Amino acid sequence: MTNSHVRQLIDAARARIAAEGMRGLSLRTIAQDVGISLGSLSYRIGDKAALLKQLLEREHLDQQESQAIWRQRVTALNLAVPSVLAAVITTWFEDASQGRRVAALAGCELLLEAGANPSGYPGMAAILDAQDAFWRDALLSHLPAEEAGIFGCAIANYIRDELPFSLAAGSNADYRLLRAATVERLASRLMAGEAGLSVHFSQLVAASGSESAEAPLPVDLPAGTKRAEVAAVIASLIAEQGVAAVSHRAVAARAGVSNSSVAHYFRTRTDLLDAGFGALVMNMRDELQEHAGPARYQSWAALMRSTHAIALAAARDPQLVPFALDMRRRRAENGREALRTALSADAPIDAAAVQSAALILVGNFLSMQARGGFDRPGWLKIEDLARLRRLSSIAESA
Repeated sequence: MTNSHVRQLIDAARARIAAEGMRGLSLRTIAQDVGISLGSLSYRIGDKAALLKQLLEREHLDQQESQAIWRQRVTALNLAVPSVLAAVITTWFEDASQGRRVAALAGCELLLEAGANPSGYPGMAAILDAQDAFWRDALLSHLPAEEAGIFGCAIANYIRDELPFSLAAGSNADYRLLRAATVERLASRLMAGEAGLSVHFSQLVAASGSESAEAPLPVDLPAGTKRAEVAAVIASLIAEQGVAAVSHRAVAARAGVSNSSVAHYFRTRTDLLDAGFGALVMNMRDELQEHAGPARYQSWAALMRSTHAIALAAARDPQLVPFALDMRRRRAENGREALRTALSADAPIDAAAVQSAALILVGNFLSMQARGGFDRPGWLKIEDLARLRRLSSIAESA
């Protein structure tokens, strides 16, 4: 098969993921989109695992091309100046969510699914390593190597966590102002300041979207009903194993009921996923309140994955945007004081910097899951962020 044929197939796969999430990716739907038979597609590209491998290879190549353009774009800019770096990061988000939206959606979906099944997404670690290296190398001309290494990794991880929300709510002015405040503190290496948007952080948080309780769910899940109970099972599958794991059979097995019982409440797979996202939203605040801090590792892991799943769903369904914004604001609340304490030993830290640090750590958590474990290169600890602040403080006082 020629390279142009492969590109056509991968373009169709990406478009499906962008439009429907990983729920839309199947050999049959891709064959329909490109106008060939399923048998012909299977002959040309192989099974779904082969399709995923090709998707990741294309993701890596396109990322290299985009990074080369961005490398040229910032080469004459002094990224050690916080205002310059903040403008670059903000423009990067705008470019990803507008100019490269399909590729960005597909990349976020692949990252989330790889976290649930790293071995099924070969090549994801190389993509993540290249993202870290891009920001590190961009900073090396302006900062000492150690500082550039930590800071570059921090920026890459902040972007990983923030991007799904930018894809979902990039047209929301209040969200963009809130994001600008955390990007401002990221660009300042998490150091507190006496000016800028972060001074108004609490007002920006309050203004960023309506409370999720004020927005109607796109699916009806009355409390205490069997329908809501089955939806909660679907939600647990999405959070733990990703959208690709959801099927009538999988839900029935976990719920301990028959396939027909699940189908009675949710006839199609789309119905299953809509119910699962609804249950995720309904359970999210309870989850935040019941499991303070990372002590309940599995619950915290599922919560982080769930916020991305909701944000990516909201990128396709505007009804879910209020829920996505609400979760972005609330998910770090229980760990906020512990994070503030860990990072403020050498210098005061404001709320916007704490929130920026939280986004960095969530992005890193998701990336390490996708790499296959925390014993792999790329792990960024709270102690590393504290050291970044110390190095920045030393540089400012020199």
